[in-house]
Amino acid sequence: RASEIRESENADFQQTVTDQRVTQMILKKAHDRMSQVYAMIQEEPKAGAPHIQTSGNHTDPGNGPARFTKYEEHAGGSRVLRMIEEVIADSKKTEADAIAAEQDAQSSYENLMKESNSAITAYTKKVSNMKESLAKNKEAHVEAKADLQANLKELEELHGALGDLNQSCDYIMKNFDARQAARAAEIDALNEAKAILSGAK
Repeated sequence: RASEIRESENADFQQTVTDQRVTQMILKKAHDRMSQVYAMIQEEPKAGAPHIQTSGNHTDPGNGPARFTKYEEHAGGSRVLRMIEEVIADSKKTEADAIAAEQDAQSSYENLMKESNSAITAYTKKVSNMKESLAKNKEAHVEAKADLQANLKELEELHGALGDLNQSCDYIMKNFDARQAARAAEIDALNEAKAILSGAK
């Protein structure tokens, strides 16, 4: 979006500068031409043949030859030239303002692009780090799940072994007295047999 706005602003700037320079060129040509024309008009008339009329006024019929008066400067022409010069100056100022505004806009755009690129780079790096961390966490989760299943299986096996051991202990405990009595009886029988054998000798 910022690039589109910058392109539009630059296009307007190019058109403005072109228009102002064309205007200045046209007005300069017009100014130069009008200056030449008014310079010719403002030249004093050259002296010619003696004038036969006599100068006079409404009360005096005149007493001498008519006098040529100096050709007055064309005031209207000067005003037109000054107006053209002002318009040219305004056009140059408009062009200069447009160039300054374009430079500011371009500088702002470049700064914006730098900041945006830095932000995008930082965001991309952050996303990459998050993805890497997520992958490691998934791997750790899979390993932990496998370890848990192995531990559960081992616990089941230990639980089975404990059950078997409990049954064996219960059997031993239940038959302990009987086995002790049988063992004592066997010992007594052996002692009696030993005593009989000893008396027979």
